[in-house]
Amino acid sequence: MPTDKRTVEAYNKNAKKWLERKGFGHSHLEKPAMYAALGDVKGKRILCLGCGAGEECAYFVARGATVVGVDISKSLIEKARHDVPEAVFHVMDIEKIPFPQSSFDIVYSSLVLHYLKDWTLVLEKVRSVLRPKGIFLFSTHHPAYWGAEKIETKDTVSIFLGFSRNRRTKRIVVSGDYIHARKIHDVWNGDFHVTYYHRPLSHLLRDIINSGLKLVDCIEPRPLLSAKKLNPSFFEQTDKLPLFIIFKLVK
Repeated sequence: MPTDKRTVEAYNKNAKKWLERKGFGHSHLEKPAMYAALGDVKGKRILCLGCGAGEECAYFVARGATVVGVDISKSLIEKARHDVPEAVFHVMDIEKIPFPQSSFDIVYSSLVLHYLKDWTLVLEKVRSVLRPKGIFLFSTHHPAYWGAEKIETKDTVSIFLGFSRNRRTKRIVVSGDYIHARKIHDVWNGDFHVTYYHRPLSHLLRDIINSGLKLVDCIEPRPLLSAKKLNPSFFEQTDKLPLFIIFKLVK
């Protein structure tokens, strides 16, 4: 199932605002771990799925790779074409990529797959376009964090996954829902409306196993040490609680 129209509209309408707000979760947690997992990309042909405004594409081009980027947001692709003219970009649904078989050494996707209800189609496409021994590296929401209950007030944001039980009455109150897959409508940064899917780890692994690709690594990234001084609260949170999860697959 393709990305929800509401999410696509949000990215098209608020592309500039989104880029300004991406923040520490990208620069000091997820991206460094993704780049470290890939290593040297010189001479590689890379397909970026959900490339956004081309930040990763610019990184790969600067390190000697040939890059093709696709994203469903027209606004973000327009910016990518302007900012990274050395790469080729397409407005495209990542479940419908039309590239020839065995045409890429690496397929890379940063924080995109949680917008899909399941990964069957996109994994089939990735397996097709990868060359033998090619790598698919992608990050997504960590289900332990994003399956939790979020409670917001004017001054605080609280995330709860667990329960409390009254020893006398046996009454139990459960916060969050890790087990059940579901669509979540959310608002980020106060006014950015998105829709994504929560699925437990078992669902994610089942899709990977059924894809025919081999899982060779699973990373729960921790923040860069530099974040400890730059943003102490972010460091304290993400050094103990998983925000994202990264999978490395090989054809």
